[in-house]
Amino acid sequence: MKKIVVLILILTIGMSIAGCGKKDSQASLSDLKAMPEFSLKDINDQDVSNKIFEDKKFTLVNIWSTG
Repeated sequence: MKKIVVLILILTIGMSIAGCGKKDSQASLSDLKAMPEFSLKDINDQDVSNKIFEDKKFTLVNIWSTG
């Protein structure tokens, strides 16, 4: 029983360490400051694009779907 517990602990610690590795690609600060270009239709069939956020200093966009 003790061997199984020790084996599970070793596997858990090993997987935790492997999961905390350094990622190859990281976003730069300039990438985070730019709003990506998009164009879509809202629920009223009106065109919406990233141009509506041009004069805003800070924008939070909540995207959701019902289907």
